[in-house]
Amino acid sequence: MLGATVLTAGLLVGLTTGATGEPHTPVDSRSWERALQAEVDADSAARLSEALSTYPGLTGTEGAARRAAYSIDMLTSWGLDARVESYEVYASVPKDISVTMTGPERRRLEVKEPPFAWHEDFDDVVVGYNAYSPAGDVTADVVYVNYGLPEDYATLKDLGVDVEGKIVLARYGNSFRGVKSQVAEEHGAAGVILYSDPADDGFTRGPVYPDGPWRNADGIQRGSVQYLFRYPGDPLTPGAPSIPGTPRLDPADAENLPRIPTTPISYGQARYLLAALDGPRAPKEWQGGLDLGYRIGPGPTTVHLDLDIDYEQIPINDVIAEIPGSVHPEQKVVLGAHYDSWAYGTKDDVSGWATLMETARALATLHDRGWRPERTIVLAGWDGEEYGLLGSTEWAEDHRADLVENAVVYLNMDGAGGGVDFSAASVPALDDVLVDIAKTVEDPHHGTVYANWQRSSGDRRPVPGRLGSGSDYTVFLDHLGIASADFGTSTPSGEYHSAYDDLHMMRNFLDPDYAYHAVAAAYAGTFALRMADSDVLPLVYSDYAREVVRHLREVDDAQVGDPVVDLGPAYDAARGWQVAAQRLENAARNARGDERDTLNEALLAQERALVHKEGLPGREWFKHMVYAPGFYTGYAAQPLSAIDDAVTEGDVATATKYRDLLIESMEQATEVAHRATG
Repeated sequence: MLGATVLTAGLLVGLTTGATGEPHTPVDSRSWERALQAEVDADSAARLSEALSTYPGLTGTEGAARRAAYSIDMLTSWGLDARVESYEVYASVPKDISVTMTGPERRRLEVKEPPFAWHEDFDDVVVGYNAYSPAGDVTADVVYVNYGLPEDYATLKDLGVDVEGKIVLARYGNSFRGVKSQVAEEHGAAGVILYSDPADDGFTRGPVYPDGPWRNADGIQRGSVQYLFRYPGDPLTPGAPSIPGTPRLDPADAENLPRIPTTPISYGQARYLLAALDGPRAPKEWQGGLDLGYRIGPGPTTVHLDLDIDYEQIPINDVIAEIPGSVHPEQKVVLGAHYDSWAYGTKDDVSGWATLMETARALATLHDRGWRPERTIVLAGWDGEEYGLLGSTEWAEDHRADLVENAVVYLNMDGAGGGVDFSAASVPALDDVLVDIAKTVEDPHHGTVYANWQRSSGDRRPVPGRLGSGSDYTVFLDHLGIASADFGTSTPSGEYHSAYDDLHMMRNFLDPDYAYHAVAAAYAGTFALRMADSDVLPLVYSDYAREVVRHLREVDDAQVGDPVVDLGPAYDAARGWQVAAQRLENAARNARGDERDTLNEALLAQERALVHKEGLPGREWFKHMVYAPGFYTGYAAQPLSAIDDAVTEGDVATATKYRDLLIESMEQATEVAHRATG
């Protein structure tokens, strides 16, 4: 276990004790990294986790405000400069959520889990509901639509089942829940009921809460159905911060708000609806884990949805702490995790924020010993992530000019410390540094984080995945063009967004001794030091260009028959960029003195070149030409999204336009690299 309680002279390589008994400071950045890794402490992380998650922390409530105040108190007690930056955001507030089965029998369904003896302030746990659902009062026949994705509706059409005017019952999984609402809306459904099927995260997977980590029959997955794939953040201020003076849209014109009522229930309650359905038998692959034959309907199951939901301005309070840079204070290495949660949120995302707080404590301790980062390190606790990435989006839009000019990188920690299996995702330029750090951080069960990653991924040479959306890196990468990464640890479980994501779950099943909170804090802190103190930024854009070639090939392979678009010029641009980027990286490695500043500026400009003011078709907020979430992929990345969609639809004009914009971006990156290397 990594911890301050086990520090020895051997662990603190580069730290020696002088005649006064005071430690001398490390003489190089790697020594500071080892010192940080030895400083983080599992017991300290556990105390932070307990202080933050014994009560619910839903955004806009007293619990979220309490978490922000506690965080500020702790950060300042460690000597860090911490503050709250606030926004007022348009959001939904549930008043009364009612789901009643009206046929063939009448049954009022439960919309909130029962508490256990250890639950405090359970009255403050919000009922099961979906943020940004409109209010609604609908009674209709039910149709089971499997995961509620386009291919499922195509199957329904083949079976002769029409969902127009019906309430669709959809399983969670395989895509973001907002996609399910949008597809139902597109097909004329009157409402949506979502549930977590036990085949996905319930009793078919193993023992259920409180005896095991899997979802029990009462667990309800809450969540936002905001159309994040159009734009995140305040629905009324896309592209601008929600501060006084910012013009606001009429809610009717907000393109990321769903138009049909949507609400979640547990699989214990969904069973009543499914058991009474008639109509065609569900295809074999639609069969879930409940002990009944799944049918599609419609009828005779009918439901009355009565969702009393208000919309109002709610406060969003971001917690921001900074450690000023000593050489380039204007340049910023940003690390963030959200602290709001649907209920107690011990895993999602108190684990990420408690881990980042522990990283902050360790960095503050190093600062007391004499360490000073060359670049400023920003540690951010985001509010409102669960509703629609609210805090991070508004903050980044508010600080747009500074971030575009000066941000080096953004590291996201959503679920860091939430289990034992390591994973990461990033832009390709950060692959090498993430892998290298994983090889230096100790793991209590596997030797190193890298060995953990090998085991959990099943790959001898694991590399990060690619970033889509669904967490707070979205605005940094997709809107501003800042190189971004996300990492975390997890244990297979079924508590997601339920009242049972709590300390009982964490202590018994996910990270019982908080060892992986300490591992994650060591990993994040090492990343912060590496990015803040490297003379030459460890960004590898030749790898990025090579990855773009691979993505182009995947799109090309999907062109059947006469190609929709000739991607040959894009291949040429990517390969030209790869050569220029390799030359830039070679020059940076061999640079001395002030030469490094020019080359580092060119490295930073590479990611910025990949965003275009034009934005993606139909969702201009997303401006990255290489990475974005797809319209129907939900959280998952869809590389070359605009070109890929246009090829699928046979849209020659759009495919050609976005091929040319991609080429323009890569040529700009190439030109910047050429100028920097003479």
